[in-house]
Amino acid sequence: MKVKFMPSEEEHEIEFNETILHLAQRVWLHIQSVCKGIPSCAECRVQIIDGEHHVLPPSKKEIDLIGTAHYVDLSRLSCQLRCFRDAT
Repeated sequence: MKVKFMPSEEEHEIEFNETILHLAQRVWLHIQSVCKGIPSCAECRVQIIDGEHHVLPPSKKEIDLIGTAHYVDLSRLSCQLRCFRDAT
């Protein structure tokens, strides 16, 4: 599975059950995160541009942190975001 990061258009292979935040850290791409993936801060918010049907749905904890933004612009917490097919 590949994840494409925008606006750099870098594509990286993501491992099974790896979060987007962990992938970004592994390949030295910066995503702001104060809590380091607990989740408690909601600073690692990212937007799914393509492949929204290729990711696992948000948990109640994630929805509690990001609120209605998920429904408005497909915002997710990268520390909780896992995909099972390619996504951007």
